[in-house]
Amino acid sequence: MVRILSGVGGVRSGPGSEGPANTGPASAGPASAGPASAGPTNTRPPAAGQEGGPAPETVHSHAELVALLAEQFARADVSLRELQARADRAGGTRLPRATCADMLAGRRFPRKAVMVAFLRACQVPEERLPAWERAWERVRLARMPATAAGEAGTAGDAGPVAGPVAGPAPKRRRTPLLLLVAALVAVAIASTITAVAWTSGRNTRTDDGRAFGPGGSSSFTMRIDPAGGPVRLIRRLDAQVSRQRAAITVNGVSAGHWEPLPDGAAGWADQHLDLPPSLTAGRGSLTVATAFVSSEWDFNEFGYTVGQQSDGAWTTTDTLDVGPAHTGAEAAHGYRITGETFRGTRTLDAPPEADGRAAPRVRYEAEAGRVNHARVRPGAVGASQGTVVAGLDHPDSFVDLRVYAPRTGRFTAHVTYAAGYGDAQHAVTVNGSTRFTLDYLHHGWDVWRQVTASLPLTRGWNTLRLQYHNRWAELDHVEIA
Repeated sequence: MVRILSGVGGVRSGPGSEGPANTGPASAGPASAGPASAGPTNTRPPAAGQEGGPAPETVHSHAELVALLAEQFARADVSLRELQARADRAGGTRLPRATCADMLAGRRFPRKAVMVAFLRACQVPEERLPAWERAWERVRLARMPATAAGEAGTAGDAGPVAGPVAGPAPKRRRTPLLLLVAALVAVAIASTITAVAWTSGRNTRTDDGRAFGPGGSSSFTMRIDPAGGPVRLIRRLDAQVSRQRAAITVNGVSAGHWEPLPDGAAGWADQHLDLPPSLTAGRGSLTVATAFVSSEWDFNEFGYTVGQQSDGAWTTTDTLDVGPAHTGAEAAHGYRITGETFRGTRTLDAPPEADGRAAPRVRYEAEAGRVNHARVRPGAVGASQGTVVAGLDHPDSFVDLRVYAPRTGRFTAHVTYAAGYGDAQHAVTVNGSTRFTLDYLHHGWDVWRQVTASLPLTRGWNTLRLQYHNRWAELDHVEIA
């Protein structure tokens, strides 16, 4: 069960820094707390443009923002499921029920776009949204972590780094209406999301780690088996910080990006990236560097694991536990961080257990293969790494990918493509002999779809070629299972 923050009632009742709220007469209808004859009603002035509604102009702390969002939810008198459906119908930012529940319980500070989508789903007038956005910005600035003085060299050299701290709010009178709203929202959340993952209190774990902000980076070295198969890099992160994206290089060569997790992720998460075989084959160690690209807050890392496929199974070849309590492990892996914004411990919900019955697919990015008489196109919306192979328009246009088979036999290839000028075809060749055509149905450019093909592979590394055959298609990636 998700709980509302205990400080939800501490909401300012006076005007905020943006000027006094509208002091016109209140609505003629009955007050939410009961009939007028029962005693004085809430004296907080109604919000401008929405009489009797929440006044975001008074918000200066996270608890105050949570309280007013909870009040807005109670006034809307809808379920979280209905809010999610309204957002889906409107398009744009999605509103997973788990995300809304965490926002209303105060467990997560929402992205501005999520908060605005929530308010629109609650049918808040458009002219009131700028005031809510300014409230969000005030709270966001109050929660901003202090910047680390200078850049850290080795992880152990940096001085204390401040974590997120919200500024103290002046003492204000609690309003009976908001206390009632808090209770109503707690009941609503409990009754509408009984099967949402990441539920608070289910199973929590405490771990230590680090984070870096704009201009920051980290690097470390991991061991692998030079005679092994595909290599998978796994990162443990705090998923409550949304929109985390970072560029990855291996031995100085681009290997892709850590992409943002889907909306609604929370607690601990394990994110993995299959490294291009050209960067790992025949090597006994890898130097991995991660550089900040974007985030709602910063880019955090609590641990890294390297998995490698060999003889039909995934094995762990090396593990790095990141954090101030594991400086020995950091030193052994040459871990370094610059632009550090956080070091310390966090207690979060444990990640969902992986389904051991599902055979893990290995992903091979098309742009990481050998590209002939075609081009690599960055900025591909919706593609797995934002980059695809385009211009496969000529008889000699092809992509060669090295794919691994733990044993000799048939494997399924899941090919992700986009075709925007009618149905298209590629000729598929395996190890220069087996040849057939793969059909791509027309769905439009940057509309990514998957088709499957059965491939005869021999144990070890194989060469898979996808070559122009008829009309035009772009390739995102291939997964082998």
